Amino acid sequence: MAITLQHVRQRLSEPEVDYSAAAELGADALPHLAELATRSDTVLACKALYLASLIGGPRSTEIIADAAEHDDPIIRIAASAALRNLRQAERTR
Repeated sequence: MAITLQHVRQRLSEPEVDYSAAAELGADALPHLAELATRSDTVLACKALYLASLIGGPRSTEIIADAAEHDDPIIRIAASAALRNLRQAERTR
């Protein structure tokens, strides 16, 4: 099954996101999470960053590093918090 932006957005739109289940979307969700992390919906962007950090990998690191430079300070804080979920080797860009 192809992972779509709509599918990822639906998972993150739940009042209480099941991040363990959402992380099973895997790396195929990362392009969509990158897009959501740059949108004006701060809550959704923060959720996207957290999910990206749980999925992990080099692309997740890029998404979080880019968000650390976002204009919105809330998104920068979420990026900082998301870094804690990445393995040590993934924390350097």
